[in-house]
Amino acid sequence: MVISARADDSGERSRALEQICETYWHPIYAYARKRGFKPHDAEDVTQGFFAYLLKTGEFSRLHQQKGKLRTFLLVALRNFMANEWRRRATEKRGGNVQVLSIDLDSSEDQTCLEPTENVTPEAVYERHWASTMLKTVMLRMQRAFEEDGKAEVFARLKEFLVRGNSEQTFAGAGREVGMSESAARVAVHRMRKRYRELLLEEIAGTLAPEDSVEDELRYLFGVFQGG
Repeated sequence: MVISARADDSGERSRALEQICETYWHPIYAYARKRGFKPHDAEDVTQGFFAYLLKTGEFSRLHQQKGKLRTFLLVALRNFMANEWRRRATEKRGGNVQVLSIDLDSSEDQTCLEPTENVTPEAVYERHWASTMLKTVMLRMQRAFEEDGKAEVFARLKEFLVRGNSEQTFAGAGREVGMSESAARVAVHRMRKRYRELLLEEIAGTLAPEDSVEDELRYLFGVFQGG
């Protein structure tokens, strides 16, 4: 997406930037909320920030710096809030900028799950970033199963990707989708393997070539553990 966001073709560039905006909306919104912005003001900051990225050549700097997309967006957001947003704040609702149609209630519900004390805006941002990675991968897997006509199988077995289950649970899940217990186990094993592959692929897409995907994976899981 970042490579496409630097493309010469304006259509390709806009589509890539819009996809980046949609994918990483929640971490940016959560950061703004933790910085003290009210819900609609945080929405304006988020929309304004992504509109700023759409209009400027900011992603060329990422190419030059060869850094992580996670860090790049956070630094760019801080700069935007400290400088550009102050100027726009004199205009009604940030100049009425609208980049994406987002369910604000859903964004707020997710953000309200965050602890309110002893957590920095940066920690909230990174937790939502890690969560976004996992959700994006899960959505990619869901779409792949749907394309193969196995939506029901995915819906029933996806819970095995994130937690352990008993022998009886495997057997029960298999029966619900017309599988034997052993077939359900094999399907889950393959799903877990594919999930990890997609997660590493998704993470790699946010890093410079010389960065370690495994290190970033460990870091993101450490975010959930508070370390």
